[in-house]
Amino acid sequence: MESEHTAKTLQIALGSYDRKELRVEKNYLQEQSPALECTCFQNGGRLLEQLRQGRQFDVVILCSQLEDMSGLEFLMNIRSMDPKPNVVLFDEGRRQNTSAICLESGDGFCYVGHAELKNLLWELYRLPGRQSQRMERKCQELYEGWGIQLPDVNCNYLSCAVGVVYGTSQKLAIRKEILQAVSEQYDVSVSAVDSGIRRMIDQLEAKPSVKWLRFKDESGFADEKPTTGKLIYTVKNYLQRQKDD
Repeated sequence: MESEHTAKTLQIALGSYDRKELRVEKNYLQEQSPALECTCFQNGGRLLEQLRQGRQFDVVILCSQLEDMSGLEFLMNIRSMDPKPNVVLFDEGRRQNTSAICLESGDGFCYVGHAELKNLLWELYRLPGRQSQRMERKCQELYEGWGIQLPDVNCNYLSCAVGVVYGTSQKLAIRKEILQAVSEQYDVSVSAVDSGIRRMIDQLEAKPSVKWLRFKDESGFADEKPTTGKLIYTVKNYLQRQKDD
């Protein structure tokens, strides 16, 4: 259900030589069910430069050829990128994806025939992106600094919960929206997720490491034991501060 995934915004690069077409397709895409943000590009070189500089998009959608290159030429240019962006060549006449997603693994192409673009975007919306993978690595570094031996399923629950709230300014309901999304990801109950994160907090409080105490102090709750919700949002804010620095 869409309400369970409101925390994520799908980042889309939309490409076409035609400014009017970009405006029409952007309006069309924003009417689709996933929350999304479109950045428009008429010039393929400019888009490639953004990608090489580390700009992250969940998917690049080419409505037609670009000012300076065709869709095929664009695909050839991204073959050497690591990781490669997901790319869809969009058949705007039928408003369907008829072409290719460039897979992150390997340098081949996966051809998808006649799938509705809306359904494709929804599937991308449900999948963890590269930004989430980087966020998860940052979480693991944080947990290791706190003295937790990884892998740890309770740490995984926390990372997943942070991923739900990361990148949104909306305040989400802890159990109904955040922990529910985690429980579906791991196929466990909401109570199991909540209990797991609370056990993690108990473990940290029982034998606090220097870095855990510093984290609490810098986060403004040095003298209190954090709740599940407070820890989720505090880790989110910590990661966002790191990104901004």
